[in-house]
Amino acid sequence: MTSAFAPASQQRPAFVFAPDRCTGCEACRVACGNENAGGIDTGWRAITTLNPSRHPALPTRHLSLACNHCDTPVCALGCPANAYRRDAATGAVLLEPDKCIGCRYCSWLCPWDAPKFDAAAGVMTKCTFCSPRLAAGLQPACTQVCPTGALSLGERDGEHEPNLPLLGLDARGLGPALRVVDPRQRPTELPPALAIDAWLDADERVPPQPRPRPKIELRSEWSLVLFTVALPALVAWLGAGLAFPERAPALAVFAGIGGLALGLSTSHLGRPLRAWRAVLNWRTSWLSREALLAGAFVGLGSMALATPLFEGVVPAIARASALAGPLAAAVGLGLAIAIDGVYAAIPRRDRFPLHSADALLATVLQLALALGATVLAWTAGAVTLALLAARVRRGAFGLPAGWAAARLTLLLFALVASATAGWAPALLLALGSQAIDRCAFYAELDPTTPASRMADAVARLAP
Repeated sequence: MTSAFAPASQQRPAFVFAPDRCTGCEACRVACGNENAGGIDTGWRAITTLNPSRHPALPTRHLSLACNHCDTPVCALGCPANAYRRDAATGAVLLEPDKCIGCRYCSWLCPWDAPKFDAAAGVMTKCTFCSPRLAAGLQPACTQVCPTGALSLGERDGEHEPNLPLLGLDARGLGPALRVVDPRQRPTELPPALAIDAWLDADERVPPQPRPRPKIELRSEWSLVLFTVALPALVAWLGAGLAFPERAPALAVFAGIGGLALGLSTSHLGRPLRAWRAVLNWRTSWLSREALLAGAFVGLGSMALATPLFEGVVPAIARASALAGPLAAAVGLGLAIAIDGVYAAIPRRDRFPLHSADALLATVLQLALALGATVLAWTAGAVTLALLAARVRRGAFGLPAGWAAARLTLLLFALVASATAGWAPALLLALGSQAIDRCAFYAELDPTTPASRMADAVARLAP
C-alpha cells in the first residue's frame, strides 16, 4: 500500500527498549496517564508479560509498547476519514479526534495494537509521542520516569527493525520508531535472554501464554455481516436482471435493501453522523473505497431500475438511466473486491489468499446461479467447497461444526436447485449459505497483536 502520507526522516526520535532491564513496574504507563489524561489510564502504553506464571521452562520478560509512529503507518493509510497526520517536527503520527468516525479500522490494521477506542467519545485515541514535550526539548513522559532505564529516548535504527517473535514484535517493514536492544550487547545481536533454547529443558512442558481477548467479535459486528452479505447478493441480482429483465429486482426492493445495508453499516461507527467522511481516503484505504463504491452501486442500480418511470415522460433521463445498469454492475464487482480488500489488509493469524466467505467469490457464484450459468456456478461452488473443507480440516471455522455442515448443505442444495427448481430458490439458498459462512468469518477474524503473537510463539515451543 502506497500513499502520499509523508514518511518521517530517518534521523528522528525513537523509543529504545531494553527487555533485560524492564521489571514490569508500569511506571511508564502511569506517567502516560498523568501527562495526557489527568491521572486516568490512557491505555496508550501497554505492558505485556512473557511467562506471567514464572514457570522455570521459560524466561520471564516484560514488553512495554505504545505507538511506534512508523514510517509507513498502516493506521493512517487505512483510515477512511483522513483523521491522521504526521507532525513535521517530531515525525509523530497524530490522530485528530474531530475527524475520526470511530470505525476502529485503524486498530485492526496496526500490528502494535496502538490505537484505542474511547467509547465515551466515540473516537479512537493513541500515543502522541508527547509531541509538545519533544518540541520543547523534553523527553516523553514514559521514558523520563522509567526507573531502570529499560525505556529511553534515542534515534531509530533504519537498518535493523525489531523482529523478536518471542516478545511478539514484528515490524512488518513499517519502519517503526523503535529499537529493541540489550545493554550488554550490540544492537544488531539477539539478546541472550531472548535466545530461549538455552532456557528450555526437554523434560519440562512449556506453559501456555495467556491470549488476549479478540479485537473483533461476531456479536458486535452483526451490522457488517448484513452489509457484506446483502450487497454482493444485490450485485448478482441486478446483474441477472440486466441479462434477463424479468429477473430484475423491483426498484423499491433494491433501493430498500441497499439503503438499509448502508444505514446499518453506520451503526458500527462511534460517530455515525460523521459517516460521510468515510469516502475521503479512497486513494489508500480499502474501507474508504468500499464505502464509496457501495454508495455508488446502490445509487446507480436504483437509477437503472427507475428507467421505466421516465420512458415516455423524460426520454433524455430514461436514456441516461439505461446506461446506469452496466455501470452499476461494474461498480458492484469493484465493491466485492473492495470488501475483500478491507479484510485482506488486516494482519491475521490464519489468512490464505482465498476464503470461502470472500465477497467476490460469493458474487460470482450467486451471479452464475441467477443467470443459470451452470458451468460457472459449479466451478465457483467447487472452489467454495474446497476452501470450506480446508478451513474445517484445520479447525479454523469460526462456528460450531453443525454450522459448517449447514453451510455445506445449503450450498449443495443451491447448486442442485439451479437445474431443478429455478434461479430464485437457488439464489436464496446460496444467500443463506453465504450468511452462515460470513458469520463464521467474523467469528474467526482475529487481528494479531503483540500479546497474541507472543502467545503463538510460546505455543509453537510446546513439544
